[in-house]
Amino acid sequence: MKKISIVLLTAFILSGCGDKRAEQKAILGDVLKIHEKVMSDDEQLTKNKMQLDTIIKENKLSKLDSAKLLSAKLVAADSLMDKWMHDFEPDQTKKSTEDAVVYMKAQKKQIMAIDSELNAAVKESNQYLIKVKSK
Repeated sequence: MKKISIVLLTAFILSGCGDKRAEQKAILGDVLKIHEKVMSDDEQLTKNKMQLDTIIKENKLSKLDSAKLLSAKLVAADSLMDKWMHDFEPDQTKKSTEDAVVYMKAQKKQIMAIDSELNAAVKESNQYLIKVKSK
């Protein structure tokens, strides 16, 4: 009876680890998908930043504060993404599965926040650029 209990306990523990590993892989997949989306949005960010810099450089508008503010927002969002990519450690094999899951969940939260900030900055700069071009 004692051997059966040990076998059942071991099987239970191993199945729990398998679930955590699967969860870790799933979260890593989510993180990478969001990262890819952010990277594709980064192209529009760069394009808008270049247009704003041209407006600022040419000093075409009487009020450049909005262009400068939007340019700074784009730079901040891009910097956040760069920092996250530099700090992100996808290889969590040296950590316990539970610690790796906690890490991946935190990374998912961070990249989602960066995605939101980048999208907001791009959307706001798009609206500004449309308004400027129509004048």
